[in-house]
Amino acid sequence: MIELADIHKSFGPLEVLRGVSLTVGAGEVICIIGPSGSGKSTLLRCINHLEVPNRGTIRVAGEAVYYDVVDGARRPHAKRRIADVRAKLGMVFQSFNLFPHLTALENIIEAPVHVRRMTKEAATAKALQLMRRVGLEDKADYYPEEMSGGQQQRTAIARALAMDPTAMLFDEPTSALDPELVHEVLEVMRQLRDDGMTMIIVTHEMNFARQVANRVLFMDRGVIVEEDTPANLLGSPREPRTRAFLKNVLDR
Repeated sequence: MIELADIHKSFGPLEVLRGVSLTVGAGEVICIIGPSGSGKSTLLRCINHLEVPNRGTIRVAGEAVYYDVVDGARRPHAKRRIADVRAKLGMVFQSFNLFPHLTALENIIEAPVHVRRMTKEAATAKALQLMRRVGLEDKADYYPEEMSGGQQQRTAIARALAMDPTAMLFDEPTSALDPELVHEVLEVMRQLRDDGMTMIIVTHEMNFARQVANRVLFMDRGVIVEEDTPANLLGSPREPRTRAFLKNVLDR
């Protein structure tokens, strides 16, 4: 479904990703854990073309995306082709990123109407269905400032789903939430898992990773240090760096 090969990304002299390779199968749920600054979020941003790798290839459904590498040089794809791929990869951020001047419903229909050229009536019908799916059917006319953080994040998830993505990317979706609101968002993500959605999730929620992931990856200093089943990696990690990180996180 999603294949990364030898992804490198630097910001000036700072090398954030140092040769990351990863294959995610259709319907698979991958949770990525690791300390701040380990490259987790940058990896997601490269998958969704919010950042462009300095080196390496990305494939979605078997096809190279965003650019081709010919004779060692990258040739970017046409903007429309890039936009079509990005629309298939829903992205949910830790800070919600809702438009404050639009209602929840208007936030959800914005991209289907203006990017997919859906009629407003069709987009609205779909958005209301998605709002029911995430438990917000009574919040259609609310503005972001009138909703709790958990409600805003569930709106953001519905907004991503409105584009009919084949995979969802979550960048620490609960880190900006009060503890009592975290379960609202995690429950929606569990439902997506049960529906067979392919997901890559950067998270600090270890119990959630244990419950929903097919594999857990531990990243540090721009590389994947270790990957395994949740039971193995979270219960008996092989690598000293993984053990030290989990001891620090789980002892809090």
